[in-house]
Amino acid sequence: MNSDMLFEEIYNETKQSALRFITSKCLSITDIEDLFQETYLRVYDALESGRRPEQAEAFVIGIAKHCLSHYYSAAQRLKARISLSAGKLSDEPVDIGDDTDIEGLIADRILLNEVFNEITKLPPDAQRIFYLHYFLELSLPDTAALVGLSEGQVRQKLYKAVRQLRRKYRRR
Repeated sequence: MNSDMLFEEIYNETKQSALRFITSKCLSITDIEDLFQETYLRVYDALESGRRPEQAEAFVIGIAKHCLSHYYSAAQRLKARISLSAGKLSDEPVDIGDDTDIEGLIADRILLNEVFNEITKLPPDAQRIFYLHYFLELSLPDTAALVGLSEGQVRQKLYKAVRQLRRKYRRR
């Protein structure tokens, strides 16, 4: 099997567990996408250089651990972490019909960006819990297991975060 086919197989087999692992360990939800991409870039490079892992998930999680360690040590050296992707509108062209409410779409996108920015202001553990539960659609028990808290603590932090967001955006 060539390395492209093997990469595709490994990616499809491990993407959910890798995303969950990275999300549970990252310091900010704005870092998740960068770390996920870096992990699979390194997986691809390893396969291209001839490595053939016996256990795909262990192989990918090991690379993800290394990426997390490298990413955050670099951030500490620089004393700042900047996510270029957070809060920016896409430059991709969108095909919309004549009957599309463009103003409504723009308002929705602006509101989405504002809410995302508010989520990034939450404590890091609350950000991870919110992301795991609402974006990755994990159950509360699964979320609790990944972040190392009791289900009650997860429920409390999630409720507090949602309540904070509702207070801010109900006034609109």
